[in-house]
Amino acid sequence: MEQGDYVAAWTAYLIAAVVFSVLAWRVLRKLPWRELAYLLECSLLALLFTPWYVLEGENILAPALMVFALDVVTIEPAAGIRALVPLVLAFFLALIVTALLSVWHRVRLRKARAANTVDEAES
Repeated sequence: MEQGDYVAAWTAYLIAAVVFSVLAWRVLRKLPWRELAYLLECSLLALLFTPWYVLEGENILAPALMVFALDVVTIEPAAGIRALVPLVLAFFLALIVTALLSVWHRVRLRKARAANTVDEAES
């Protein structure tokens, strides 16, 4: 694959992944449990945007999910572990980000409730 084709493929993939992520968030934010929406969106972002090397010793990257799937299908199931490691680490990072977003959301809700009770008390 030539450098121009490589850049074009990554550009197309990233544009599609960003559009899909935005559309997914528009759907997920309507869930009654905001924490679940954060968890699903962060997991989706980890799944879509984690890159990994296509072949050992080369500098060509591809989405880790695709590398995992193709290694399992074309080489052997054990070969997929190579791309599964960064995916698992990305999911752990997604859990940490979800926890931080959930805490931030809860603090924001408490401040909004406190402001509403102060406004009602003054009325």
